Amino acid sequence: MTDYPRTDDLPSDGVPVRRAATLLLLADRPDLHVLTLRRTARSTFVADHTLFPGGALDPDDGDARWPDLVRGWTPGSADDALGTGPGALAFWIAAVRETIEEVGIAVGLGGEVVAHRHDLDAGRSRLSDLVGNDGLDISGVHPVARWVTPTGGPKRYDTFFFVAAAPLGAEPVADGTEAVAVDWMRPSEALERWQAGELTMISPTISMLQCLEGFGTTAEALAAAAVANGAPRRRARILDESSDLVRFPGDPGYEAVGTREALGWVWISSHEGGFGTPEP
Repeated sequence: MTDYPRTDDLPSDGVPVRRAATLLLLADRPDLHVLTLRRTARSTFVADHTLFPGGALDPDDGDARWPDLVRGWTPGSADDALGTGPGALAFWIAAVRETIEEVGIAVGLGGEVVAHRHDLDAGRSRLSDLVGNDGLDISGVHPVARWVTPTGGPKRYDTFFFVAAAPLGAEPVADGTEAVAVDWMRPSEALERWQAGELTMISPTISMLQCLEGFGTTAEALAAAAVANGAPRRRARILDESSDLVRFPGDPGYEAVGTREALGWVWISSHEGGFGTPEP
């Protein structure tokens, strides 16, 4: 069930909308933590913000060899899951690749590929050439949300958010260029630090932390993600892009005065009937 527009049908202001992917890496430390990074202050998009590993799709993410190199999703099942047209499998590849490049963690692959992270980032290596005989296992990588950058800015992205378990014992290392710091945080802790003014975040990041904060373990979150794909895509409403919680159907104040529909849809929740408890 898609319940949202295809990329070509998104509101346009003349700024190209680039396809992108983000990965929420989860680990029990000992309770549920999610990996966050801080974007460099030199970035031309969300500079100095706290967010998750991710970025725009590269040409290699859509290489014709990938259907034979991956396990867990097919081109057809990926297209059906995202509902935005053909080529959706590339979003999974991009989420894995960007996570290798930015934080040095490989999901569904042997850890040796991390040694090539800087060459991948610079375009000197292609992930499709680095996959071994076992291929890339993306069976545990689940789509849970879609956020589109609103009109009016210098850059726009159509981004799918995925969740996956971090490999056992994996420890992130920031690449030092796009990501200048990394941290494992409880979702509730990250939200508290944002509300206290210690972290800067925008509504897509805020919304995913809201969705995750009710889960106690990685297994709980992944189980919910695995069954959420057929659930309705719940449209987000926001009051402010960076200083207020995101509202979803069932939340108090969903249609409060001053709120507006965002180009954001989420289909995972640890809350019955809602995604959080923002004030009206």
